[in-house]
Amino acid sequence: MTPEQLRSAIADSVAAAVGAGELPPEARGGPPGGVPLRPAEVRPTGADADWVSPVAIRWAPSLRLSPRGVATVLAERLCGRPDVDAVAVVGDGLLALTLSDAARSSIVPAILAAPDRYAAGGLGYVRVPDEPAGSRPPGDPVRRVQLSHARLCRLLRNAAAAGVLLRGGERVEELALESERRLLVALADQPERLARHACDDQELLRAVADLAARADGWTHPLRPARLGEPVLAVHGARVALATAARIVLRNGLARLGASAPERM
Repeated sequence: MTPEQLRSAIADSVAAAVGAGELPPEARGGPPGGVPLRPAEVRPTGADADWVSPVAIRWAPSLRLSPRGVATVLAERLCGRPDVDAVAVVGDGLLALTLSDAARSSIVPAILAAPDRYAAGGLGYVRVPDEPAGSRPPGDPVRRVQLSHARLCRLLRNAAAAGVLLRGGERVEELALESERRLLVALADQPERLARHACDDQELLRAVADLAARADGWTHPLRPARLGEPVLAVHGARVALATAARIVLRNGLARLGASAPERM
């Protein structure tokens, strides 16, 4: 589920709440400036969630309502949606949203369907020629991203050797472990994060490096541990996730003018 899709879900909840008299008629147009969203872990929220939004805190004064009251109305409406597992109201009115496994993981087929466009910038993915070995020092943050990309390529090669291939139709809703959830949210957030900093090379690098660190923190197996063990649905789902993460890192490296080696 992309941030834009989540904003649309919140807008639907606002319209339903206005129709039921739970929010005043002037709320029908939605909050000025839209609905801000960020991955939940950017700041402590006091709740285990995928995304957080301060929309109620920012919007409530113009509605002459309390932020927590607005957040509670939205939370109750959002909880009735099949793509939302839970919504908590944190502190003075911060919304903390947890998506269903299916909704959260739907970002993977979206990336696989547009590998040269997703988080690739306006011109799309343009391959950067391979760099000479050793051209970047060990502490170079771009090199760390390249290492992360090469690690994912290695995992995918090893999975393919064990017969776990990307075939389409993978049950990506199996991706429900904590590090998988965080990686999925980071992938969904990446296009907007890069767009916010399109003219700031340092922030672009930070965004790509943060995603690489998130991918490096995901260490669950893409294939059976031993010969003769069956390939499970989750193995195929993880191959799909690794492929999606590799694509987004490759596109990010290209935006930085760096190559994406498959072996390092």
